[in-house]
Amino acid sequence: MLSSTTMFVDSLAVVAIATPQQIAQQVVINRPTLKIGSQGERVSELQAALRLLGFYSGAIDGVYNENTANAVSGFKQAAGLTPDGIVDAITWQRLFPSQAIGTPVTSVPNSTPNPPASSTTGFPVPTQPVTTPTVNPRPTTPNPPANTRPEPRLANPRPTPPRPTTPTPRQQTPQRPSSTPRFAPTPSAQRISGIQYTSEGWPILRVGMKNSEVTKLQQRLSQLGFLKGGVDGYFGVQTEEALKAAQRRYGIEPDGVAGGATWEALLRRSSSQGR
Repeated sequence: MLSSTTMFVDSLAVVAIATPQQIAQQVVINRPTLKIGSQGERVSELQAALRLLGFYSGAIDGVYNENTANAVSGFKQAAGLTPDGIVDAITWQRLFPSQAIGTPVTSVPNSTPNPPASSTTGFPVPTQPVTTPTVNPRPTTPNPPANTRPEPRLANPRPTPPRPTTPTPRQQTPQRPSSTPRFAPTPSAQRISGIQYTSEGWPILRVGMKNSEVTKLQQRLSQLGFLKGGVDGYFGVQTEEALKAAQRRYGIEPDGVAGGATWEALLRRSSSQGR
């Protein structure tokens, strides 16, 4: 009995010593910084990984050229890094997230499968970890049934009579008599340069002028029925003929010039007293 126990203890000691030798397999992955002009095995590994990820479509020749740099920039931009076309330690880590770059990695045999290799070069390519959704074992409590009884409605509800509204009297603004002139003399601050004005502020207008004062004259002649054309602010032949007709109508010398006496006569008449 004692001898069998001793043999069993010795066998356990052998297992305890042999097992760490099989598990602790240290693998150091040293990947250098790559840029345009780099060549070698690591460049081919980089090109194979970028091709499988869809960023590189060129030849896997181990030469870091402009096409490889553009593919690296596209990958780094998609990974949230600066797209400078240089493969540094952070870029290697994003390409191979399951491997440590420049540090020893402990691998356990028959526990985690190795990353798949490229069918062209045999280099490992990055893979995405598969997550298993967690099933919630808690039973769900069914919600109590909602009250399906309809609420009672009042039959033939009485309409609410509208409240009488008291009309608010509007204050009527007294209208000015038609004899009040609509236009007034032009103030000094609003007078147009190049136009002569009377001492009362009336503009002296004649054929060939074009300004806002002519527009005011045309509007008055149109209201009194002397001007049949449009109001365009230009003192033309049609405006002159309408002004002469008004001057003859009101006993003023028909010279075709709108002076102070002509303005006074036009403003004393209303549209109903035209012709």
